[in-house]
Amino acid sequence: MPKVTIIVPVYNEADNIIPLYAEIKKNCLADFEILWIDDGSTDTTYSEIQLLADSDSRVSCLSLSRNFGHQNAIMAGLDHATGEYTIIMDGDLQHPPSCIPLFLQKIEEGYDIVAAQRKKTQSIPFFKKIFSTLFYKFINFISDIPIEENVSDFRAFNNKVLTAVRQFEERDLFLRGLFSWVGFKKTTIQFEAPSRRFGKSKYSYAQMLRLALKGTTSFSFKPLRISLLIGAIVSGFAFLLLIISLITYFRGQTVPGWTSIMTVVTFMGGTQLLVIGLMGEYIAGLFRESKKRPLYIVNEKININ
Repeated sequence: MPKVTIIVPVYNEADNIIPLYAEIKKNCLADFEILWIDDGSTDTTYSEIQLLADSDSRVSCLSLSRNFGHQNAIMAGLDHATGEYTIIMDGDLQHPPSCIPLFLQKIEEGYDIVAAQRKKTQSIPFFKKIFSTLFYKFINFISDIPIEENVSDFRAFNNKVLTAVRQFEERDLFLRGLFSWVGFKKTTIQFEAPSRRFGKSKYSYAQMLRLALKGTTSFSFKPLRISLLIGAIVSGFAFLLLIISLITYFRGQTVPGWTSIMTVVTFMGGTQLLVIGLMGEYIAGLFRESKKRPLYIVNEKININ
């Protein structure tokens, strides 16, 4: 059994495969395996991994039948990890392999989970930075489980944690939330994310929004309670407006008020649609869970029994 399994989910990262392999090999002095998860790539990513595997038996790969998403790809890796310790990192070299020795040092010191917190990212778009900051502030406001800002899926952990995470059967995966939820002894290291050498980010704003919704609805019922509170407040104002309108009518002081009526109707209609949409997200989550579809389907394997 290798001491360390390094899980690397990749999607169309052909140019980064060999440079990342070289960096991992240089920084990981322990016995290790690199488990690549090819998440339905349409370029030569799988071929690049195959070439590495032909020359190094420590390289293995799961090729998924299509793109199932980053979180599902990581879960596929967790299901097939065989090391004493596990490290998750992205395949774009923005999670520097130079952190690996510090990860292993902290675990040897007795920590169960070691998360990497990004201090700075070179060349990150301004709006993406703002979105990320707002996401963490919002999710920590509504979530029952605190999630550290700028801590992504780049982390290391021992087999005790791996066994715990494998027990989850959720379809809407938000792994950084799960790693916070399971407990255990944690610590954090900091790193600076370099600019991408090749390719471009696969995380669009739409995907970031989907991840935010998944994290919001997976770890708290507070949005529903906030919706209830908003509904109660709006109903109170509406009832008060009704009383004022009746008093004004009986006093004969009624004045045509198209603007005020439209304002109230629009405000109440928008609030109702917001609450219904939020409830719809929870119901959709229940629907996906009830179907119990697999999180991923494996197409091909390299060096995996």
